[in-house]
Amino acid sequence: MTIFNKIKKQIIENNFFRPRWYSVFFNPYFIGRSTLYQQIKKFANKVSVEAKILDVGCGNRPYRSIFKSPFYEGIDIEGGGHVDKEKIVDKFFDGINIPYPDQQFDIIICTQVLEHPLDPKKLVKEMNRVLKTQGKVFITVPFVCNEHEIPYDFRRFTRYGLEQLLTENNFKITNLIPTTGISGVIGQMSSAFIFESLTFRSPMIKTILAVLILGPIQIISLFFDWLTGKCWITLDYVIIAKKRNV
Repeated sequence: MTIFNKIKKQIIENNFFRPRWYSVFFNPYFIGRSTLYQQIKKFANKVSVEAKILDVGCGNRPYRSIFKSPFYEGIDIEGGGHVDKEKIVDKFFDGINIPYPDQQFDIIICTQVLEHPLDPKKLVKEMNRVLKTQGKVFITVPFVCNEHEIPYDFRRFTRYGLEQLLTENNFKITNLIPTTGISGVIGQMSSAFIFESLTFRSPMIKTILAVLILGPIQIISLFFDWLTGKCWITLDYVIIAKKRNV
């Protein structure tokens, strides 16, 4: 691997889940990832340094660094759409049954996961079980998104489906937030489609085209999203819910 490719790989990896503003020019998924990151960072800033946190479907723990608490556990399945050696887990689990006793955690985060398990209702019920009284969950799910982690992509949730899923499993939703509006959706889908369709073998040519084409597309889309508001349709939903006393 050339020095150029190594530097590019490092920059891209560092800016994929936690994108800086300038990565709009080379991250074709900037709109989706930046809007999610803004929401989880906002949530993390309010989490106590003493909170016990569980990351369900943690992968390589892309958001670990923004939580101040040292009590952070991560679980994930073996296999699925990601390579196991790249996952940073404390425990593997079966995707449904969380391997911890009742009422162990103050906070559960579960980002871009609920479209994948065979039984999301049972998984959400398990999250409720391992949360302490008044514990909170932070959940994100895609709404407009291409099929991914194939063939383990099973569903999309509307806001009403999310409300039903959470309330039926003893959660009280405090926030249900669309991350973008129609302009953000159009910009993100266009940017991703163009990037994935580029067939140039040279990574440098692909990078230059990304800067010249994808950056402007996403910037213009974000501007119109700000201008028109998060209306009509969204890339993702963010849900913050509190465990309900029963």
